[in-house]
Amino acid sequence: MSATTDDAELFARAERLRAEGQPGEAEALYRGILSRQPRHLAARRGLAEVLATLDRTEDAAAAQRDTQAQEVENLCKVARAALKHGRFEAAITCFERALELEPDSREAIKGLAEAWHRRRNLKKALGWYQRYLELDPGDPEAEHMVAALGDGPQPPQASDGYVRSLFDRSAQDFDQTLLEELKYRAPQILLEAVTAVLPPAAPRLDILDLGCGTGLAGLQFRPLARRLEGVDLSLEMIERARARGIYDALRTAELTAAMAAMNKKFDLLVAGDVFIYLGAAKPVFVAAARALRPGGLFAFTLEWQRRPGYKLTGSGRYAHNPAYVRKCAQAAGFREVSGTDFQLRLEFGKPVKGYVSVMRKA
Repeated sequence: MSATTDDAELFARAERLRAEGQPGEAEALYRGILSRQPRHLAARRGLAEVLATLDRTEDAAAAQRDTQAQEVENLCKVARAALKHGRFEAAITCFERALELEPDSREAIKGLAEAWHRRRNLKKALGWYQRYLELDPGDPEAEHMVAALGDGPQPPQASDGYVRSLFDRSAQDFDQTLLEELKYRAPQILLEAVTAVLPPAAPRLDILDLGCGTGLAGLQFRPLARRLEGVDLSLEMIERARARGIYDALRTAELTAAMAAMNKKFDLLVAGDVFIYLGAAKPVFVAAARALRPGGLFAFTLEWQRRPGYKLTGSGRYAHNPAYVRKCAQAAGFREVSGTDFQLRLEFGKPVKGYVSVMRKA
């Protein structure tokens, strides 16, 4: 007989003892169950009730708090699972129930912000992100989303804390989400764009994969590489990229600072879906110029927008006008050798227009 089966029988016995007016004996059984299964919610409830019956007021109050905390944890866990599978109404219901039990539950508040954002109710999402900031001032994710959804000043790029938090949290399911759910095609599109401008029988290249993530672009470009290096802010992403065994070197760093500090030079820089977290483009090209050999290439994708310049959109990502990016690149000594529109990914089931460019350093 398994421990779980034993505990089920012990729990039934504890419930009988409690109903029969033997709270002391029931307490011992509840505590035994909880020593093996600390998340056994029904046993926690039973323990709180028998302690109250025994007039152990402080112990009963502590047990009741533990019971409530466990229930909040369970509700948030169910809500997260529902959110992951697109069951937004169920997620919202569970998060709201958690807040009834614990009005300042940060997990439930942030969960509601994310759920309403994915439901495309941006006004409600903004309200919950603002509520979260009241409890945790300076939280990078909430700050970023309030800037994206509100009408206040927009930062020139996403903070390192936001990017690191976002990708550390999503690293485990990153490839599946991008490739299967979002139909992400940037690595293949970038490879086609670069291959089209390389001369026949071109020698292998020293390549730096900017914002390398789990290595999806690295997989595409490895056959072209003499040496392939990657840089990313997220340690979780770097570890998954390392596990692929395709990079000669990997570093955890902000990409603009990393390029500016490098002593070595590369033939090709690749940046798939990097500019969506970098609004102002000029600093990126200035750093890229330092990291490239003369005649070197910088290949990247953008989320396209018609309006001039760049904008932090309600998705939390930056969209750019290609003309603005070309202007920034030219100021840093680059010339565009190819550029075309393409479908970047799906977002809420709808295609997102992208732009792929290959720039050459003078």
